[in-house]
Amino acid sequence: MKKSTVQDVFFKNAGYFAVILISVIYIAGSLITISKSGRTVYEILGEGALSLIVGIMINGAFRTAGIKRGDEDERTVATRELHARAVEEITPKIDILYDFCNSENKRAVRDIRIRILSSAGLKYTDFFDSDGNPLNTNEPQEKQKKKAYKKALRVKIRHLSPSDLTTDVGESNEPFDFGKSKRSYAKGKSIGDGIVKLVMAVIFGYFGVGLSNGIDLASLIWHSLQIILYISSGIIQMYTSYMWVTDEYRGSIIKKIDYLQKFKLYNP
Repeated sequence: MKKSTVQDVFFKNAGYFAVILISVIYIAGSLITISKSGRTVYEILGEGALSLIVGIMINGAFRTAGIKRGDEDERTVATRELHARAVEEITPKIDILYDFCNSENKRAVRDIRIRILSSAGLKYTDFFDSDGNPLNTNEPQEKQKKKAYKKALRVKIRHLSPSDLTTDVGESNEPFDFGKSKRSYAKGKSIGDGIVKLVMAVIFGYFGVGLSNGIDLASLIWHSLQIILYISSGIIQMYTSYMWVTDEYRGSIIKKIDYLQKFKLYNP
């Protein structure tokens, strides 16, 4: 069986493998008794640190595999190719892309302000000009309307830039939210994993186990349970990463393609 085929089979059935492993954890738990290990603080920290490193490495490997799998998905590949063609098509007008982005930024701020003001029964044109600058008018005196006006004045967004549309890396916030880049996504997950694994490492380091007849097999079972738990968590991470790439990340590229299509019709 080819390597790629083995990977395909594993990925497609990883959910079942995770269920089996978690079931093994539950069943194996009935073979041991849990008690305080009696280890010193240094022993707990040492074994806990090792467990932490192993857990993070396992999850990281599975996460990387999930991202790679998502990158290779035919939907993701097709979307990136479509984005590349869209960028190529607007190249002749690339010199005015900045003007388009500036126009979109003003539109976004205006739309937000209109929603805020209209919720209080106020008209946008009574307080702002066509460029979004405040007019020299008296602010409303009624409490609700005054609050809405002040909120509209404070509207700020992260401005859309040409690089946001011509690359497949997203980091911007509302209203031009293209989501996280793959690097930021993996980094964020790693930080969260580290915290979880740290807690788990302390727990596994503080508590020890023993069989009723004192066989050393208890320690083997206990450490095996840790590894099985880490692998099960890693499989979940792999699926989560794959779904993020094929859904959220791919969706951000589609959103950029939509803006590029809109730019093609832009005539300043």
